[in-house]
Amino acid sequence: MGMLVSALAMSAAGCAIPIHTFDAKDVSRVRLSADSTTDEFAAQRTTPSDPAAQSRKPWHIEIGFHGSHTKLAETKRLLDRRLEIPLRYDVLDVFDHPGTPLDRKSDLALTSFYVGAGRQESDWLVWNLYAGGGGARDHTHQRFINANLEVSFRYALAYTGVTAEIYPWRVPHPTPEMDWSQRISASRPYVVTGMETGYVSGEGRGHYSLAPFRIYQDQVKIRDWITSYNLGLGWALPLDDRWSVNVTGDFRFHFYRPDEYDSWVVSVGLRYQLSVPSRPGKMP
Repeated sequence: MGMLVSALAMSAAGCAIPIHTFDAKDVSRVRLSADSTTDEFAAQRTTPSDPAAQSRKPWHIEIGFHGSHTKLAETKRLLDRRLEIPLRYDVLDVFDHPGTPLDRKSDLALTSFYVGAGRQESDWLVWNLYAGGGGARDHTHQRFINANLEVSFRYALAYTGVTAEIYPWRVPHPTPEMDWSQRISASRPYVVTGMETGYVSGEGRGHYSLAPFRIYQDQVKIRDWITSYNLGLGWALPLDDRWSVNVTGDFRFHFYRPDEYDSWVVSVGLRYQLSVPSRPGKMP
């Protein structure tokens, strides 16, 4: 019996040894490990709704204009055929050729204005959604004694589209105060692609008269829905950490009446970042 009691006492003493040797340093290490685990768990729960995460994908607004050099091949054929008749009556050759949309094309005056908004998704990609429009009127009235030649054109365009800007060397990350050499160094080229859809309205009227008689008159109307795929190159020039100028040149491949609407387009936009973009390497 004495040996059994001694064995139990030694067993109890052996079980108690780890409790006495688990000192304050071990407790401190456990607490630090638990704290680091909690921090990692909190980081994993960070969602895009957090303000810090949103600042890594800054939104922007933009205003600018498009200058278009459109083919207008069908319009040229139509005008050549329609204007030939009234000008044929000008046997004395006293009237100049009236102004037409083809003259605006030659003068690079087929312009429109747009407003847009978008977001920087990463250091390589920025998307934009925009809408705009424009219109013009050309009117020619010539008179010689009792002969009158009057030709007028009206045209309007409304459109909306979406583009993606792909930056092979990352988006610009400027600083608040820069001189022009630093602005140029911070600028970046990009590839732009997108889709655009719009509505074109055009109307032409003309007549030739020998007062009080109207010898000839004509009228043409155009109403078209058009959609294009756009592909081109651009350059982003930052002015400071929020303002930048974006210049883009692209070609518009139209699905409907390409001989008429295919065009080269130069776009110039003034862009404002609603928040300061993150530095390179901090975006997904």
